[in-house]
Formats: sequence, structure tokens, C-alpha cells
Amino acid sequence: MPPSPVKTFMLNVVLWLPICFAVWYYMRGVIGLPTFFIADTLMTGWLPDFIKDIEFKGHVLNVVLQFEPPANLKVPAGQKAELLFSVNSLAYGYSIPLYTALILATPDEERAKWIHWIIGFIVLVLAQTWGVSFEILMTLLFKLETAMSAQLGFSAYQKELVALGYQFGYLILPAVTPLVLWIGFHQAFIGELVPGMRDRFRR
Repeated sequence: MPPSPVKTFMLNVVLWLPICFAVWYYMRGVIGLPTFFIADTLMTGWLPDFIKDIEFKGHVLNVVLQFEPPANLKVPAGQKAELLFSVNSLAYGYSIPLYTALILATPDEERAKWIHWIIGFIVLVLAQTWGVSFEILMTLLFKLETAMSAQLGFSAYQKELVALGYQFGYLILPAVTPLVLWIGFHQAFIGELVPGMRDRFRR
């Protein structure tokens, strides 16, 4: 009896996953560059008075802040207080090796695989940038001293939106986005794996 197509596909995914994660971790300093450039441009451009710089150290983004010093902090007159905190971009980027494993495990033409992977990579980088950016905002609004975070001028409603954006970027986007992309690109293949789904995709 020939092996089930579903079992064969799942086995291929399981075999590719550790390889993809190993390459992703080893190449994290290169793969994370697009996320760094976008996050740096967005955050320093949006909050130039508060975010002085974002430094990229492998997979870690070091965010350098500048604030009007609070009353309890002794800073020379005319100077701003500086503070640094780090964001681990890997927490939002595991969707990339997961998606890569799904693409490699799917029987398809090489050209199609490359096209699907490149498009997916761009989308996943944007999703990773979302998570990194909202973690920066969460730190600014909820982890700094009240006197410092108040300088941002965010309302209570805006703070709630930031909290929701952070949860969405941390819990949902990294896990769901690669699956949605893969399903969108491989409806015909899914129809072969699960014949009953074929008619649903055609509707």
C-alpha cells in the first residue's frame, strides 16, 4: 500500500524544519537586516525626538533613547538623558524557517518555489517588523518611568491600541502568517491532499 500523501508531506516538513531553523539561526545576522532597516527607518522617522538610533547586533536591535531628564535624574543642563534597551528580533522571525520548510516540502516546480518563497519572505519580514516595532512602543509606554513615557503624549486609547498591536504581532502573526501564505499559494496541492477541500477552494 503506497504511503498517504498527507503523511509523506508531513514527514518532509518534519525533516526540513530542523535544517531550515539551523540555517535561519546561523544566518540571523543577514536575514534580520531587512527588518532592522525598516524598523530603524520607521521608528527613528516617527519619533526622532525620542529614538536617537537603533543599532543592529546580529539578531538584537539596540534602541538608543533620548529624553528630557526627569527631576530625580541629575543630567548637565541642556543635555538629554539617554537610555538603551534591546529587542530580540528572533522572537518574531521564526515564521521564516517554518514557511521555508513548508515550501521545500511541497512538490512544485523550482521556479514556482522561488517565486512563492520570495513573496512570502517579503510578507514575513513585514510581519516581523510589526512585532519588533510594537515591542519598542510597548517598552516606551509601559516599561519606562511614567515621567519619561508621558513625554510621548500617547492617550489611553492609543496605549490600548499599542498593547493590542503587540499581542497580535507576538502571538498571532509569526504563527499564522506562514500558514496563510502557504495555503494561499497551494490550494490545488491541498485539494490533492484532502479531496474534500477541493470543492471549497473552487467556491
